[in-house]
Amino acid sequence: MFLSRIVPLCIATAFTMSFAVLDLPNAQPKVDAAYWNKALDLTWQGFIHRNIQPYSTGEGLIHRPKSETPGDAVSEGVGYGMLVALYSDDQTTFNKMWDAANTVMWSGCYYNWQMDPTGKISGMGAASDAEEDVALALIFADKLVSAGKWQPYTSTKFGYDYKTHAQKILDCMWETKQVVEGGILAPGAGWGGRSFVNPGYFSPAWYKIFAKFDSNGDRWNSVVNKSYEIISNSPGYSIGMVPDWMTPEGGWVGSAGLGYNAYFESRAFFKDAIRILWRVAIDAIWFDEERAKTFLKNALAFINSKGGAKAANFYQIENAGELLPAEDKWYEFNDSKDKTTWRYRSEHSHLTIGMWATAAMAVGEKADRIAFSEEMGKFYEGRDYFGLANDVSGALEDTLHNEMYFDQFLAWFGTSMMSGAFVNVIDAIDNPKAATVGDSSSLTKPDVGLVERRIVSTKMKVSHLDGMVMMSVPENANWTVFDLSGHVVAQYSGRNFAWDARGQSGIYMVKAVSRNRVYSRKIAVR
Repeated sequence: MFLSRIVPLCIATAFTMSFAVLDLPNAQPKVDAAYWNKALDLTWQGFIHRNIQPYSTGEGLIHRPKSETPGDAVSEGVGYGMLVALYSDDQTTFNKMWDAANTVMWSGCYYNWQMDPTGKISGMGAASDAEEDVALALIFADKLVSAGKWQPYTSTKFGYDYKTHAQKILDCMWETKQVVEGGILAPGAGWGGRSFVNPGYFSPAWYKIFAKFDSNGDRWNSVVNKSYEIISNSPGYSIGMVPDWMTPEGGWVGSAGLGYNAYFESRAFFKDAIRILWRVAIDAIWFDEERAKTFLKNALAFINSKGGAKAANFYQIENAGELLPAEDKWYEFNDSKDKTTWRYRSEHSHLTIGMWATAAMAVGEKADRIAFSEEMGKFYEGRDYFGLANDVSGALEDTLHNEMYFDQFLAWFGTSMMSGAFVNVIDAIDNPKAATVGDSSSLTKPDVGLVERRIVSTKMKVSHLDGMVMMSVPENANWTVFDLSGHVVAQYSGRNFAWDARGQSGIYMVKAVSRNRVYSRKIAVR
């Protein structure tokens, strides 16, 4: 099979790959949309290969390979995974994950928050962010079914369809006091609420969807208003930040008895809190919410004052928004009791860039959007994960030290906002809009003059002999062989290239770039 198009010069787009990102045209702001949509597809496949398929316990669940108990699964991952599967237009995996969660984690009114590596429930009780994310995913899945884009499906565990289970979850969130008086979202069932909240869980755009879907929908309007009231009480509101944990009135709560991220006495804009940017940015983009835009403008003004996209990181809320202490290290992940595997708490990475980018997408200028896209591009190498294969800078942003779970999801959500893929599914179907092209950065702007001269040629000869692939073109060229994940597997210079393909199998893309032409071809190796 030969390519019949002009080939851009950057490696990440050296050949066309089909991508399965949900195709719902929309007018959301975008930057480098086609580039990031391909990345979204590859990284979703990475989740499947890395976080789902290797595990026999809780088969179908998203597992955490490098948590404090490596190989466990949490309800947060169910919510995140179902959202990503939905936006990846992958109903098969969506259903498998939902069925697995219903089989292993469903308590009758919520998902227990943790399954240990042996398949036993080790964390009882609900995490309300997971419940609301699963509910939204089911509501959107039901819409895709009604629009004829997905097939009807009933859970193998208890016979619920998407719509029925979504309603059950919403009712249970009130029955089990995941939402308490006045519309406060508690962090769990009967845990916190009036005494403390995790503002990184607040999803006002979700609640607006719930208000229209729920048979008792008016109750969710109070959750929208209360969420913004609590955000406005944050001690970091003026710089667009919330602490990981706080009282609804804006007070500090320390760390005693709190959840996973109670680092820095919960006075930091750290891993729980940073998600507020993404969750509120969605409300700004989907519903043009002024309260969201005001908060995000504060956040964008702050990060731009620190250097913009290059300054994306975790910050202290006190001490004038300084970075977390540079010497602080995190040893807990990957069960590293011997302290052989660790990373810094301060983190300029695909995770933090992805979250801060959502503010730029919601309220920023074109220059902001482009800056964040280009900065994220430094942490995406065309593979099936975000981050670096090897980091020689000492910042520990590589596959050994990254979680390969939480960081991947937050980067995925940020880039899906940049590409415009993370849409209000109901509105996109009921009120279709012409798709906007969006902005382009240096990631997707080829050298037009050079590309016009370098026309794809089919004059590449290929033959196979004893494990060698013999290739030639009419002139000297620089050869590159890619696998279908975009990884470079071989390189050479010259007119004739004898590639030792022993031990390789599958489909590969070969590109030979000469002074005046690009020769490209897909080859099969068995």
